[in-house]
Amino acid sequence: MSLLETRSVKKVFRTEEVETWALHDVSLEVNEGEFVAIMGPSGCGKSTLLNILGLLDTPTEGTYVLGGTDVSTMTEDQRTEIRKGLLGFVFQSFNLIEELNVQENIELPLMYMGVAPAERHERAKEMMTRMGISHRAKHFPNQLSGGQQQRVAIARALISHPKLILADEPTGNLDSTNGKEVMNMLTELWKDGTTVVMVTHSQRDAGYASRIINLYDGRVVEKTIL
Repeated sequence: MSLLETRSVKKVFRTEEVETWALHDVSLEVNEGEFVAIMGPSGCGKSTLLNILGLLDTPTEGTYVLGGTDVSTMTEDQRTEIRKGLLGFVFQSFNLIEELNVQENIELPLMYMGVAPAERHERAKEMMTRMGISHRAKHFPNQLSGGQQQRVAIARALISHPKLILADEPTGNLDSTNGKEVMNMLTELWKDGTTVVMVTHSQRDAGYASRIINLYDGRVVEKTIL
């Protein structure tokens, strides 16, 4: 069953002097339970596409259907509501809030969803145990290694039990050992039934996926089932 589908999606960034085409007629489909890697060189449009899939940006032209709903022309408020509980994000730069400790960072999505404090705390404790970071609950991001920060970021992405995880170069700031651990975690999530879409330039990381979509100059040039 299709979880998301883009049809002829185009994205143009315009300034007064320059018009930059980031995506050209991108059509793709991701079914529930897939692990899809989107690959391509720097500047090919991978992150732009992921931002559209994650409702952080809108296409200039084309259609984007998510969970059976056309979200292409929704307002920012409407997109924010759909993101809650449906999407989880994992970024290369972790994107943790420095002023919050580990537990508070993990709880943040539930706070935005209006979940009661007692339930937030309980679910955060479960996630920290799952990620092996319970002993770091009161530490702040600058007191953690890169691998630990990415574990926190994954826990934060998972705490709302999303159907879809979007990962943007999730091992980009990690050494090979921590990178492998993160990829193993994403693989476990996929095997547990979560749909994963990951942007990467790493052939090694893409090897964990069930399917690869290659982008070049903003166009889909190849789709490969592994």
